[in-house]
Amino acid sequence: MSLRLPEPGFFEDLLRPARIEVASLVRLSRHPATEPYWSAGVHRFDDPDFGGVGAFGTCYTASSIEVAFAESVIHESGRFAGGTYEVPATELTERSVVRFICERRKTLVLADLTGAALKALGLNNDISASADYTTSQAWARAIHDANPRWDGIRYVSRQMNKGFVYAVFERAGLHMLRAEELKARQVDDLCDRFNVTVV
Repeated sequence: MSLRLPEPGFFEDLLRPARIEVASLVRLSRHPATEPYWSAGVHRFDDPDFGGVGAFGTCYTASSIEVAFAESVIHESGRFAGGTYEVPATELTERSVVRFICERRKTLVLADLTGAALKALGLNNDISASADYTTSQAWARAIHDANPRWDGIRYVSRQMNKGFVYAVFERAGLHMLRAEELKARQVDDLCDRFNVTVV
């Protein structure tokens, strides 16, 4: 059974907030000078109508460095072969840990698409796991347009299901606070934890 699409007038009051500290958001970026990076029309909760009236960009952040590592480095560049994830060395040595700030406030209000809040909307975790982004992008657009209070969406990481990913809408006013290169010890620890071999 496929996920239901948002029906105007039948989901807005069911949305539940997750309040997330801006200081807790993290990205692993190869291009920190361009952060925050606002994607459009490509990823899970991007605006499907980017370029149209009221278009918005989405910046994907994580609840921890581990989640960011699984979602970006392994998912985008890893290849499971011979009992291990093979990841090019440049994907590890050229990554920076990016932290953010929001000039207007310290906390973002995200529509919660996890746990009971997700089920109350008549949805399931396919919203976070399906390889087809058609429905999740439709929900992103509907949530964005439902009320300006929503700064984005919280959902379960597909790549590390004990962690969360945050799709932050452009209107949230996110700015980069600082970027620090991943330290060698951090890289070693992450590689050990996730069974990664550098190639």
